[in-house]
Amino acid sequence: MLSDDELLDRIDAALSARVAQATSGSWSLHDVGPAAGMSAAGLLKRFGSKDGLLHALARRWIARIPTAPAGEQPLDELRAYVAASFGAPSDAAAVYALGEVLGDLRSPTLTAALREGWAAQAHYLEQLLRQLDLPRLHDARQGALLLLDALHGGLFRHAAALEPTPATTTLDRMLETWR
Repeated sequence: MLSDDELLDRIDAALSARVAQATSGSWSLHDVGPAAGMSAAGLLKRFGSKDGLLHALARRWIARIPTAPAGEQPLDELRAYVAASFGAPSDAAAVYALGEVLGDLRSPTLTAALREGWAAQAHYLEQLLRQLDLPRLHDARQGALLLLDALHGGLFRHAAALEPTPATTTLDRMLETWR
C-alpha cells in the first residue's frame, strides 16, 4: 500500500500534467485515480472527498513552505523560491491554476488552508527581505505582503495574456524600488 506522501506525489503529478496540457474545467477523482494507481472509490475511501484530497494536498504545500532562510545567499534563495512558487509555464497554465484557487475559495476548509499557506509564505518572504540591503523598505512584513500581491497579480496578467512578466522580473522590479 502506498503512503499518503507517495499517493499525493502521484496525484500532484497528474494535476501538474493537466496544467501542462492546459486541460480546462474541473477535475474529478476519476481523472486522477489512474495516475494514483487507485480507483475513484479508493481515493474517496482514503481522503473522504475531493475536498479532503485537496486539503491533504494543501497541508503538504504548507508543510513544504520554508520556515526560515536556509543559507547565506538570501537573494538567490528568494529568486529561486519566487520562480518555483509563482512561475506559470503558459497563459493556459496560469488560467488553470487561478481557476483552482478560485474553486478553493468556495470551501471554508480550503480557504483556511490558503490563508495559512499565504501567511507562511509572507513570513518566509519577510525573513528573506530583512536579510537584504533594502534601505527604502521600511517594513519587511508589509513588503512581503506587497510582494505576494504583485506575484499573484502577475499570475492574473499572465492568465489574460496581458504582457506576461516572469515572476522573477516582478521580484526584481519590486526590489529595485526598495533599493
